[in-house]
Amino acid sequence: MRNNKLIRFIQQSIKLFKLDLSGYNILVPALTKEPSLAPVMASMAGAKNVYIMADDIEVVNKVCFFETQLGLKSNFVFIQKETPQILSGLDIIIKGEGISYIDAGFISALKKDCVISVLPENLDFRNIKDISLEDCARREIPVVAVDPGDKNLMLYKYFSHLIIKKCYEADINVFKSRILLVGCGELLENVLSFLKSVGAQVYVAYTDRDKDKTYTLKHLFDTDIIVVIEYPQKSKSIIGNDGFIKIEDILDINPELKIIHLCGKIETRSLSLGRISTIPEIITQNSLNVSIDELDSRAITEITAAVMKAAESLIKLKKRTILPGESIVSYNIINAGGPVVLGRIMF
Repeated sequence: MRNNKLIRFIQQSIKLFKLDLSGYNILVPALTKEPSLAPVMASMAGAKNVYIMADDIEVVNKVCFFETQLGLKSNFVFIQKETPQILSGLDIIIKGEGISYIDAGFISALKKDCVISVLPENLDFRNIKDISLEDCARREIPVVAVDPGDKNLMLYKYFSHLIIKKCYEADINVFKSRILLVGCGELLENVLSFLKSVGAQVYVAYTDRDKDKTYTLKHLFDTDIIVVIEYPQKSKSIIGNDGFIKIEDILDINPELKIIHLCGKIETRSLSLGRISTIPEIITQNSLNVSIDELDSRAITEITAAVMKAAESLIKLKKRTILPGESIVSYNIINAGGPVVLGRIMF
């Protein structure tokens, strides 16, 4: 039954994003939560050769099961390492789990009309790591990232649901507790809107408004949990001795409160010394504290389809088979040094 549900999600996502990979050769990751998702989706969208980065026999068995059950026509190739021979024939690379650092040697083996689309494990499409963007630009190979604020993608809505989950992990009842959101940006606004829609009592302090520091101090006493959301990250420190919220104020006013960290600079060592609990315990300071595995299968499927659609759209843009702006999903070419023009990328 679960397999049938995954296939239904894939079919719906292919239809939603009008994904068409007909004739393309694509390298995909085997995602931890849904290892067969990316290869099966690529095949169902028409890919010719699907290379899967996998060294687990369970991944092979799952993909082969779907290949037989669905009569998939793609040629599936399971690899443990990318070779120059494989790289030279690729049209699309989905940079995700298990795919090695894309360095100068990797890039030199690619053909010039190849496109790299990123699927970060922490779903941070703004801060891209493990790719030499300069070397890609030098060879005019675009690296594309979906716009996390895209309404079709609904990524911020998925993150909003995660806040509810993390509140319960912190033993916080969102319907009977007071939540203080601290940060700025579109993601914060989405979380605020969602929490209010489910009846939560929410305060919000904007880090780009200095007067909100006083507002924060006013509500620290009756706050049960602080949610730090500043995305994209701007402030040098949101919670810290020199931050938007001072640690000494938390300790003096409400030492029992807890902190959920989604994105934004905080002083973890000082918090631990003050025995203020954070979720997660180990905090990534320069990016999102989210894992793709925290989302449900439908969300992961839609995000994967959007990442593939961005690559498809860019290839068709370069080949002049679509016009700029005609893609179903909006995206950014993160290593472009100039504007995108019809038919080619200006670096």
